[in-house]
Amino acid sequence: MPPIKLLHLSDIHIGSGFNHGRTNPETGMNTRLEDFVESLSLAIDRALDEPVDLVLFGGDAFPDATPPPYVQRAFATQFRRLADARIPTIMLVGNHDQHSQGSGGNSLGIYHTLAVPGFIVGENIATYPIDTPNGRIQVITLPWLNNATLLTRPETEGKSMGEIQKLLIDKLAVVLEDEIRNLDPELPTVLLAHVMADRANLGAERFLAVGKGFTLPVSLFIRPELDYVALGHVHKHQNLNPNNQPPVVYPGSIERVDFSEEKEDKGFVLVEVIKGSAQWQFCPVDPRPFRTIRVDVAKEEDPQSVILKAIAQTEITDAVVRLLYQIRPDQLDLVEAGPIHAALGAAHHYTIRPELVSQLVRPRVPALNANNALDPLEALGTYLDHQENLEKDRAALLAAAAQLLAQG
Repeated sequence: MPPIKLLHLSDIHIGSGFNHGRTNPETGMNTRLEDFVESLSLAIDRALDEPVDLVLFGGDAFPDATPPPYVQRAFATQFRRLADARIPTIMLVGNHDQHSQGSGGNSLGIYHTLAVPGFIVGENIATYPIDTPNGRIQVITLPWLNNATLLTRPETEGKSMGEIQKLLIDKLAVVLEDEIRNLDPELPTVLLAHVMADRANLGAERFLAVGKGFTLPVSLFIRPELDYVALGHVHKHQNLNPNNQPPVVYPGSIERVDFSEEKEDKGFVLVEVIKGSAQWQFCPVDPRPFRTIRVDVAKEEDPQSVILKAIAQTEITDAVVRLLYQIRPDQLDLVEAGPIHAALGAAHHYTIRPELVSQLVRPRVPALNANNALDPLEALGTYLDHQENLEKDRAALLAAAAQLLAQG
């Protein structure tokens, strides 16, 4: 039998980042919404051009479970193209798709309710055999899980986060084992899961639902019965099993959500699966560039010229730009806003954030003052954004912090 072609994408988050865009006068839409639609359209175009036999969406369609109707329409318009082409599609429920941690339904449930032809909404742990032009394949769905999904209140009462996580993993291992034992051993098999895996390089991942989900060991997915493991949740593209037996792949998000994803490639994954192996390739899209300009003028005699020079040395055309500069209070009168705004005019959108420093007091990060309510990981990420000497260690520090928080 020929290989079965899959397109694997995840973490679309369509409707995010409007504060980095502006209203397009021709369409009335926010330009960042148009950016997300364009990236999604490129993925759907590729699915139709190949054509693929099956599309796997790894979850997190929107920023939350109640997107505005026009955002829902933009998402549905693209996925409707798959239904029209009779390409079966599995849409997995991610943490951002769930309302009230799953108790209030999810943003993808309408596709199940309307019984859109060829569409499966992965709301539960289940196995779906799917017939394609190149043969039958079976897909196990593992949506985002929270404590209440697998555990009762008496089981969790009085236990630490670490103890609860162990209970969850033990229970999930039993459920997955049951699904695997009931597989057809002759068919190629894919696991589609929206999870935080313990080997994941968090990179720019800023949507960790600490305390609402849990981290799973990758070893849970490295099974000879599985030919490809399609993951969602982490925004940074990566393969967690370098020996590819099976590949355990996060495609990452398809667009940059904020500046924490400034240096990440964005795209989707094409996969060819036969029983016993899978070949895959990352297909990058061309997301709108994000550019950070950092400059310290606290020791400069002419801070204005230093700032303007830093802007001139950065490619900002059509980019989302943030200018961060450190300056002493007594230098403020030496900086004129007009020329700086003019220099940044070629950007798609820009923000200017001066940071006042004193020679007597260690510089602080304004976003971390007591009036800003940030969760611990977001606060750490914000702090690291201002520490150039820690840039190489950023991902490792965030990963360690997430693990500590998960353990309680």
